[in-house]
Amino acid sequence: MVVPYPAGGNTDFVARMTADYLNRALGVPVVVDNRAGAGGTIASMHAAKLPADGYSVFLASIAQISLAPFLYKIRYDPFKDFLPIANVAGNPQVVVVPAASPHKSLKDLVDHGRANPGKLLMAHAGTGSMSFLAGAAFLKRAGIDAVMVPYKGGAAAIADTIAGMTEVYTANISETLPYLQSDRLRLLGVTSPQPVGMLPGVPTIASLFPGFQTETWNGLLAPAGLPAPIADRLAGAVAKMFTDDAVLSRMAKAGLIPQTGQQTPKDFARRIQADVELWRPVIKAIDVKPE
Repeated sequence: MVVPYPAGGNTDFVARMTADYLNRALGVPVVVDNRAGAGGTIASMHAAKLPADGYSVFLASIAQISLAPFLYKIRYDPFKDFLPIANVAGNPQVVVVPAASPHKSLKDLVDHGRANPGKLLMAHAGTGSMSFLAGAAFLKRAGIDAVMVPYKGGAAAIADTIAGMTEVYTANISETLPYLQSDRLRLLGVTSPQPVGMLPGVPTIASLFPGFQTETWNGLLAPAGLPAPIADRLAGAVAKMFTDDAVLSRMAKAGLIPQTGQQTPKDFARRIQADVELWRPVIKAIDVKPE
């Protein structure tokens, strides 16, 4: 199982959880192969060339598949080189501020940003990251002229946000949970179209700006050409994973949302295409140049 990010992150967590379950469900060892670098495109190019025999799979994020053509100068075709198997985990973003921030709500933050053009400091985990894209999309929709401060990953961005070096950060739920639970960050809003059950009382950004939505995902793909019976067997195993209480408990504690209803190749392919259509105009509007 090729993974496009290093050990310890959100995608790696989903990969190891899925690998552990498939190991038991299929009765074969599943080895996680972390190949980080270049926004996940190194792993993508490697995975695209692997045999389409069911023994090589790719646990990707939205960035390597739906968003890759808009973000990177890639040497693989995410739509022709891979066969979607099943989506696994969703992770909406959240807007957080330091615990000591004077901003108590999304409206407070928006009003402050609009009243102080060019002064609000928003941290992000690197150009092209979902942190960057969600943050930039939020700023554009809110009509805020802010300074986006790049970091080499989420850990550094969170650390400076907690310290008050930056004023706001947009990140995955799972990334921020420990700091929210320890009252080092304050949660202002969530980017999913509906409220998140594990975050009672937290408003959606869509409640202030109707239609706003950003969400990352981690899903299982295989090299193109995988025979349909093998693809269906892998997809079926992932579908059964969501009937396992231990798996569901692990996902809930990590802030992950099971992607039920996307456990067939056709359903997952539709989700991938829907995200292409969702993000194409957003990325064009915030003027991200492929790197």
